[in-house]
Amino acid sequence: MNLHKDIASFIYLLNKQPEIFQPTAWQDLPKLTTDILKLADNESSIAATIKDWCIDHNLGKILRDCVRKEIEDVGEVTPTMPSLTNITQTLRTSIEDSYKKLQEIDAADNQSDTRNDSK
Repeated sequence: MNLHKDIASFIYLLNKQPEIFQPTAWQDLPKLTTDILKLADNESSIAATIKDWCIDHNLGKILRDCVRKEIEDVGEVTPTMPSLTNITQTLRTSIEDSYKKLQEIDAADNQSDTRNDSK
């Protein structure tokens, strides 16, 4: 099992395929961040937590397929790839950035809906 690929796949999905996440999954991202922060860069525990979270949000198969397909080409960690020595921070940043983008999109959608209602 390559834990690096599991974690990298989740980050990939957050950043490149956010449309696969249901609204309830997006709402639950802050809890995932909190859970990950408690694990203090324990790659094995973080990967298991991510897998469990994905399964709970009907994303388990998508994560597994992503590990097999998209991230397979990444290969092993090289000096030019970001190190996972601080995976907790990397994940937290990725989750928070994705969550903020979603909130901005929702705000923009709500604002345009309001403008349409006033016509």
